[in-house]
Amino acid sequence: MHAHSNQNQTDNGDWIGNWILAISIASGSLLVGVFVPMFLLVTLGSLLWLALIINTLVRTKRQLTDRVRIVDQSSLESTRASALLTSLIHSANIPLLSTNQDGVVLLINQRALDTLGITPAMIGLRFDEVLTQPVLNDLEAAARTGEAGHARFTLAIMGETRVFDVAADLIPFSQGAVLTFEDITELSRAMTLKADFVANASHELRTPIASIKGATETLAGPAKDDERMSARLIEMITNNANRLELLAGDLLDLSKLEAEDQLPTIKAVSICAVFDKVIAELLPNADRRGLTLVAKIEDGLDEIITDQSMLVLILRNLVGNAIKFAHENTAVQLVAKRAMVATDRTAPVPASLDRAMGLTIEVIDKGIGIPLAQQQRVFERFYQVDDARTGSGAKRGTGLGLAIVKHAARRLGGSVKLESVHQIGTTITIELPHCADAQS
Repeated sequence: MHAHSNQNQTDNGDWIGNWILAISIASGSLLVGVFVPMFLLVTLGSLLWLALIINTLVRTKRQLTDRVRIVDQSSLESTRASALLTSLIHSANIPLLSTNQDGVVLLINQRALDTLGITPAMIGLRFDEVLTQPVLNDLEAAARTGEAGHARFTLAIMGETRVFDVAADLIPFSQGAVLTFEDITELSRAMTLKADFVANASHELRTPIASIKGATETLAGPAKDDERMSARLIEMITNNANRLELLAGDLLDLSKLEAEDQLPTIKAVSICAVFDKVIAELLPNADRRGLTLVAKIEDGLDEIITDQSMLVLILRNLVGNAIKFAHENTAVQLVAKRAMVATDRTAPVPASLDRAMGLTIEVIDKGIGIPLAQQQRVFERFYQVDDARTGSGAKRGTGLGLAIVKHAARRLGGSVKLESVHQIGTTITIELPHCADAQS
């Protein structure tokens, strides 16, 4: 633009000089022509020259005006494109940061500010002053030399450790680098859980399979003609086969609960009927230990809306555990009542749950309880407290029951809480939101 301006000033000066010259010649010729008529022709030529100058100036002005308009339009479009690009960068749902050829931070988008715990004041600082992890510094420096790369690193943000996958690449025109940060914390946790799950499941399957295999080999060999030993081995095979059946059933239940495409089937359910069904199913086990199963339901509370199969699954596991670990000749209580239940944003409530009140169900036993140090882990897959691990085969479960309870409650938008005193008893509370009518 500066060069164009200088050129325009030079052109204008030339044309002004031509104007003055043409007017001077025309004026002089007109004066002389009064005395010498031939000079009138010179005057006419000067006027024609002047007309040509005027026409050229008009045409030049029009061209310059068009050129300025094109430049202004181009500048406006460039400004709009720059604003749009900046807006897109800041609207991107992934943290992004760029540096120049010296490794100085030029841009940090809004997502990076929100996610990485950095501030706009860090623009203008060197990259290694903003993020000090050596792996990131090496990645950014390599990208400025043209070597694109990926790295994974952890960052403590507001007391929580987050895992990021970082990609870095060269910005050709500036010889700087651009880095994008993808938060893969949940994916990393899921992969760890999956690996742990496979390892634990393999271990839990291997034990009964090994027992069955050993028993059958013994039956076919040394114990073939020993009726007493054969009976014991057959009982061992039966117990381990039953354990495999329980484990397969629990794994199937857990798999269904974790399948995102299998949504809860919400409909009207009688809480009395659900309690009766679970009690009838587990009463033989309770009778063998001299236990009493007691249902207590708040007056006027009968119909709720929920997924009946999930609720039965929850209660079957909780009451089954209570029967295993309650002291003999005591009672296991099932208590249901209305309550205002807070919703958990990490466990979305199914849209069809629209009642005014929530529901709490407590399963209470007087039994061996759970040591305080282990209470935070009992909802992990395959985790069993020491008493369960060292208990009899009848008491030993699959270690999946409480994990199933937790997943089922969350699929219904609810949660599970535990209170236990070692050797005194345990109360496990299920809280389900928006499934019961207000008391009339």
